[in-house]
Amino acid sequence: MNEEPVSIQTELKVARSYLSDAEQKLHVKADVISELARRVYRDPVPVKITFAYGKFFDLPPSGRREKPPLDVGTKSEYREWMEEAASPIYQDLTAAVERLRKIAKRYRGAALIEDGEPKYGVESLLAYGWLMLGDYYFYRCNWGQAAKLYRAAFKLEPTSQDLLYRLGLTFANDGDMGRAQNFLERSIELAPNTSVAVEAHKQIERMATLGPAKKVFRGSPTVLKTLLGVSIVVSVLCLVCVCCGLLSGVSEASQDPEFAAVWTVVLILVGGLILIAPWAVTAIYYIVKRK
Repeated sequence: MNEEPVSIQTELKVARSYLSDAEQKLHVKADVISELARRVYRDPVPVKITFAYGKFFDLPPSGRREKPPLDVGTKSEYREWMEEAASPIYQDLTAAVERLRKIAKRYRGAALIEDGEPKYGVESLLAYGWLMLGDYYFYRCNWGQAAKLYRAAFKLEPTSQDLLYRLGLTFANDGDMGRAQNFLERSIELAPNTSVAVEAHKQIERMATLGPAKKVFRGSPTVLKTLLGVSIVVSVLCLVCVCCGLLSGVSEASQDPEFAAVWTVVLILVGGLILIAPWAVTAIYYIVKRK
């Protein structure tokens, strides 16, 4: 075996070790994180997403799980507790994912060899790393980042019931009930008799009791702020130009009243169109992105 494959195997073993450590830490803290999230955020935030754990590695016995601290009762306290409690998990996952991304990019189809046989494919390990990193952000109630990472994993594992369920649950927590129901129904269709399907049914029933979903702006806040800023600047410039034009028209009125009147009308019409345009674009963007 040449030096390059040996190097790949070493990196895969290191990545596997990081993933295993992160999985065990997430497994141990899953119940306490879920309980705290429910306590602090109440509805929504139904959390039961640990189905996939144990797929690759041995998990610790359930007796090792922690109990939620009593002094965490607000969102800020929850965020502070999560920052400290989940930091080692995040470090393990990012270290694993970074290694696996590099290997998957250069050596597609590479696999960790154990007992002389390929056991863990790099794409499967990477998908699992994305999944757990998505769980990390899910537990932090960062729905957008969680969905992004679950989607990255889903590209590598498009038939994963766990990922379909997680995506559905994430969109439900984010208030996008249409997409949530779509992913939850797809997860049920894959395997109707699993524990994941049972939980997916529960979430669909729960969503039905919430009534029509409220519309939420889902566009880019940065784009919206930029459009508002441009609209304000254009408005100020237009007002200045119109005022200058009106003053100029008044000075011309003594010499040619008819020319002054035409000039004033033209300025008002053109200035009005320029003034309205950015506000119209901003309003259209907001309406289109509000779902």
